[in-house]
Amino acid sequence: MLLVVVVVLIAAIFAGAAAIWWRSHTKYVEGRREHWFKAFAAERGGAFHSGVAGDANPAPTFGVLHPSGRPLVESGHKAWVEFRHRDRPVIAVDGQEPYRHFDDHTYFRDVHVTQVRVPPSPQLRITAGKGVAVPSDPGLEAELSRWLAAHPRFAQRDVVVEHGSARTWGQGCATRQNVVAEAEYLADLADHLPAALWDVSDAAS
Repeated sequence: MLLVVVVVLIAAIFAGAAAIWWRSHTKYVEGRREHWFKAFAAERGGAFHSGVAGDANPAPTFGVLHPSGRPLVESGHKAWVEFRHRDRPVIAVDGQEPYRHFDDHTYFRDVHVTQVRVPPSPQLRITAGKGVAVPSDPGLEAELSRWLAAHPRFAQRDVVVEHGSARTWGQGCATRQNVVAEAEYLADLADHLPAALWDVSDAAS
């Protein structure tokens, strides 16, 4: 009899845990479907993707998900919105990335990426406080280093320009304020970068 009671109690505990997980997961899915990106896309005449598996959503017209260069369309569970800012297409992505904690466990932190469409160009990296790198063209790198020294306001954020997009990123979930501010920053950067960056013939390297 005691064994039966123990088995019933264990089954009840597992059933309760499963019910809690299901409710949490359902709320997560519903929350992603109602992400503020959805209303933002409607306001801007843009497109929205919830990041929820099985949802029928449009594909992005350009861009990548993360500073590593992983393509947006190949990454799941990321909400994104595409809209226009100052007549430039913009994509903002809200997601998570894994990291190792000191206890050797894997945790997840919120990250967001904002990117604007730009002409094809060689890869350009601006590292805040360090300078510019153009791995494929040392001469162009020297020219852009001089340009950045003369325009220090564009040395305040990490930025990558490649694959037809200029992107920046940060920890924490995307907000209306940081998405618009980052889109403005990137659009301004793209407008001011020297024409030599876009004139390189083997641009899409």
